[in-house]
Amino acid sequence: MKIRNQIIGLMRFSYPSKGGFVKAGDDPEAQARRLYDPARLERRFDLFEKLTLPSLLAQSDQDFRMVFLIGRDLPDVWRDRLADAIAPLAGARLVALVSLPHYLAVRRAYAMAEKDNATHVTGFRLDDDDALDIHHIARMRATVEALLPVTGPELPLVTGCHRGFFLERKPEGNEIFEVVEKAPIGLGLAMTTPKGVSENIFRRNHRFANQWYNTYTDANQPAFIRTVHSDNDSDPHASGRIEKVDWAQAGPVIEAHFPFAAEMLKAL
Repeated sequence: MKIRNQIIGLMRFSYPSKGGFVKAGDDPEAQARRLYDPARLERRFDLFEKLTLPSLLAQSDQDFRMVFLIGRDLPDVWRDRLADAIAPLAGARLVALVSLPHYLAVRRAYAMAEKDNATHVTGFRLDDDDALDIHHIARMRATVEALLPVTGPELPLVTGCHRGFFLERKPEGNEIFEVVEKAPIGLGLAMTTPKGVSENIFRRNHRFANQWYNTYTDANQPAFIRTVHSDNDSDPHASGRIEKVDWAQAGPVIEAHFPFAAEMLKAL
């Protein structure tokens, strides 16, 4: 069988799911107030427009779809801003759903982006305040093509990375840390399955992916920038080695792998 692998990214852009949040309670109205607070959304857009979206637009392999999952009740001013921002991204698709259980919502969103002629789907995850290196999609495609015949085309295959940077935003000045995770990080993590299989990368806690699936993560490439700030839903800590580096040292590496100048990140 000739494998035709489709790559689909999924971003939950302040989607008010039932479950899926660490800090949210069970009251849907309280959750909506928190997610749709104008000051919070302005902060999210600031990171998305300066960090996350540019990293997607700069991908050397543009043959992927990117689903942006939002709530149907997201106020028009924010929905329009998001639609305008992602318009230059060729594979962008805005999906608006009512509040659903978290995993059901992401399953529906992925399914709405699948191509009819694909035999396999590689679905990856990305938050709206993080960035991928410019060759992330190309490397993902090559890795899956190399490993799928070995692991078996009918079995789930998880691929990702565990080397990158944490960017800590601080009033007194941003700091940068180089990290090498010892467990799979969710940022850019992907699962490949035959098309039509409902299981996807959100099914299990990403830290424990290798307990459930054949898992390969790249330790060589600086593959991500994760931001650490007051709006993080989960506790943003590295599960492995973390080392503070100065901007002069980190700058050339960042600028070689990401579409950013170090000075921009320093002032972000």
